[in-house]
Amino acid sequence: MKSIFNQTSKNLVLLFAAILLITACKKNEEVTLDPPRLFKASDIKIESGQTSAKIKWAVPLFATGKALKYTVDFSKDASFATVAYTKVVDTAGITVTDDNLAVRTPYYARIKANAFEDQPESKYIVSSTFSLTGIQLFLPVRDAEVRETSVSLRFVGETGLSSIVLTPTTGTAITATLSASDLTAGGIINGVSTGLKAITGLTGGITYSAELFNGTKSKGILSVTTLPATSYTKIITPADDLNATIAAAANGAVIGLSPGTYAATSTNTFITQKTITLKSTSGTPTDTKVNFKEIDIEGTGAGVTLSGIEFDGAAASSLYFLNFIGSQAANGSAATFTNVVVDNCIVHNSTTSFLRGDRGSAARDFKIGNITVNNSIVYDMGSNGSSAYYTFHVNKMEFTAINITKSTFYNAGPGLFTASTTYAGAVVPSINISYSTFNGFGGNAKYALLDANANPVNFTLTNSIVANTPKSGTVVAAALRSSGAGVTTTISYTNMFGLYSTGTTALTFPATVALTANQAIDLGWTAASVPPAFQLPVGSPLRTASNTSIAIGDPRWTY
Repeated sequence: MKSIFNQTSKNLVLLFAAILLITACKKNEEVTLDPPRLFKASDIKIESGQTSAKIKWAVPLFATGKALKYTVDFSKDASFATVAYTKVVDTAGITVTDDNLAVRTPYYARIKANAFEDQPESKYIVSSTFSLTGIQLFLPVRDAEVRETSVSLRFVGETGLSSIVLTPTTGTAITATLSASDLTAGGIINGVSTGLKAITGLTGGITYSAELFNGTKSKGILSVTTLPATSYTKIITPADDLNATIAAAANGAVIGLSPGTYAATSTNTFITQKTITLKSTSGTPTDTKVNFKEIDIEGTGAGVTLSGIEFDGAAASSLYFLNFIGSQAANGSAATFTNVVVDNCIVHNSTTSFLRGDRGSAARDFKIGNITVNNSIVYDMGSNGSSAYYTFHVNKMEFTAINITKSTFYNAGPGLFTASTTYAGAVVPSINISYSTFNGFGGNAKYALLDANANPVNFTLTNSIVANTPKSGTVVAAALRSSGAGVTTTISYTNMFGLYSTGTTALTFPATVALTANQAIDLGWTAASVPPAFQLPVGSPLRTASNTSIAIGDPRWTY
C-alpha cells in the first residue's frame, strides 16, 4: 500500500513540475513577443510603368491615426549591400521615378516602420523585383541603314535629347553627341518630327546596345548588329568595264562597286559556271547604279549575290533581269546552279520578267537550291500585265525554295509565281513570302499569285499586303491554282484588297487554301500607286496586325 502511495506521489510531483515548466515557457513567450511587429508593413504591391513605380503596403489596423513613418530603401540586390535610393515617408506608399532609379534595371524595395513613441523600429519586409520599363523614342532600325562600320539610328525628335551611346558586347562604348539639327534630320514621318544620327567607326559583325539619352535619363534602347566585314577580291569604279571584270573574276570573287553609274547595256552580263558577289562598297543602292541589259546565270556552278545596288534595264530595253541558261550555245542544256540572292537592291524596267528559269529542255534539267529576295524594291516588270511570263517564271526548274522577305513589288507582271510543269523532284519546293508588299499586278488571263497546277509546291504568304489586280485593260484567271498532292497553301495575317479577276468580279480562294487572320482594309491605293503611297497611315490597325503584333507589309513603309 505504501509503495502505491509513494509512486502516486512521485507522479503528482512530476505532473506539477511539467505544469510549472509549461507555464514558465508561456510566460517567457509572452514576455519576448516582438513589440516592433505592432506597426510592421506587410503585403507590398507594386505598379510599375515607363518612368515611375507606385509601391504600396498594408499597416496594422491599430496604427490608424498614429503619425507613423516608414523608411523605404531600393537596391539592385536582395542583400541591400548597396542602397541605390532611400526615402522616409509618412504614408503607406511611395512613388519613385526615373529621377531616382535607373530604367530597365531590376530593383528590390525594403520597408521598415521607424521607431514610434515606446515602440522600436520594425524589421524590414522585402519586395520581389520590379523595374521601370523606360520610354522608347527609338524608331525601328532600317535594314538598309545597317552597314559594316556604321549605322543610322532614327528616333522621335524630343527636345533635350543629347547623346546616343553604343556599347559593344566587348570593347569600349562609343558616344555620339546629338546636335540640334540631328533632332530633326529624319524629317516628318507619320506627322511626327524625327531625328536621325549616322554613327561611324563601328566594327563589322558586332552587336551593339544603343541607348538614347536626354542628359542622364534614358529615352530609348535597342540592339543592332553591324554587317560582317566584307573582304573584297577587287573594287572597281564606273570607269572600269563591269562585264569584263565579271568575265575575268574567279569563282567566289567578291567585286566591290564604288558609288557611281555603271554601263552594262551593250551586251548581256554573263556569270558563267562560277558564283560571285557584286556589292556596292557604300551599301546604298541609291548611289550605286548598274544600267543592265540582262544578267545571264550560265551553266553548272553559276550563281550570284547582288547587294546594295540599283539595277535599271530601261536604257537597254531589258527583257529579263535574271535569266538562267545552260550555255550560250544551247540555252536548254542541263545545269545545276548555285543559290541566287538579291539583297538591299532596287530593280526595275525589264519588259518580260524579273527571273526566268524555264529554258531547260526537259523538266528538272535546271536545278537550283534557293532563290532569295530580301529588303529590295522591284517594279515595272512585265509590260503592264500583258507579258506571257510571270515575275518568277520557274516552270520545269527544280528548286528547293523561293524566299521573299521585307520587299516591295509593284507594276510587276501578269502573275507572281509559276512552277506549273509537273515533275518528281528530290524535295517538294516551297515559296515563302513574309513582310512584303505587292501592288498593281496580274493580267493576261494568268493566275495572280501562283500557278503550280498539279506540281507539288508548298506556298506560304504571311504578314504581307497584297493589293490591286488586274492591271488596266486585262483579266486574271483566278487568285491561284495548286492541286499537287500533299501540299499546303497558307495565307495568314495578310491584308488583301482590290483583288479582282475583272473590274467587278472579286477573286476568291479555293477551299484547299488555309486562310487565317487575314484582313481586307482598303488603303486607298490603285494599281498605279507608287511609293510613298504604300506608307501605312498613323493609327492603322495594320501596324499591329502581324502574328507578332507588329506591322505587316514591307517594314520600310511603317517608319
